[in-house]
Amino acid sequence: MEIPQQHIQSDEQLLQSLQQDSRQAFNELYFRHWENLYRAAYTVLRDEDSSKDIVQEVFFSIWKKRHTQQIRQLSAYLFQAVKFQVARQLRHGKLLDIHVEQLGHLHTMNTTEESLHASELDALLETTLGKLPERCRDVFYLSRFEQLSNKEIAQRLNLSTRTVEWHISNALKHLRHSIENTFLLLILLMLH
Repeated sequence: MEIPQQHIQSDEQLLQSLQQDSRQAFNELYFRHWENLYRAAYTVLRDEDSSKDIVQEVFFSIWKKRHTQQIRQLSAYLFQAVKFQVARQLRHGKLLDIHVEQLGHLHTMNTTEESLHASELDALLETTLGKLPERCRDVFYLSRFEQLSNKEIAQRLNLSTRTVEWHISNALKHLRHSIENTFLLLILLMLH
């Protein structure tokens, strides 16, 4: 007996159905993209609950804005949204750790401000990665943006796994330092 194959819809088709309140389309999009988005968040945060929360927030936002939001390339949009939420959580955590009592409550940003901050973070990331040695930058890019395992990177670049781990650690150290300096400057500006 031959099992009939289900018609697999593209993300674009599912987004159109989602705009017409299709929970089935939403579920399909969620299960199609959840794991990769979770891995992307977890790679940076190293915290299961926070990573799951971020992915759920992103999908909740898509459901909430389903009638008004126009998304051209869903996968890129989702990864950008997760990246923004991860950066926001890291930034929020840093601010709380440094000067909780002095900062008061944080105001929620509107979409224009969020886009501006996301592009500023992208520029910071690009600048910081641009300062890394080429091999270190390549390893970091393959790890974080192409989601390759350390073993896959080692095979592709003909390196040992330990060398790959060292390059990733080095890149993260530079990023942390760059981000900390930026947020300290932001805090000083906010306090004056």
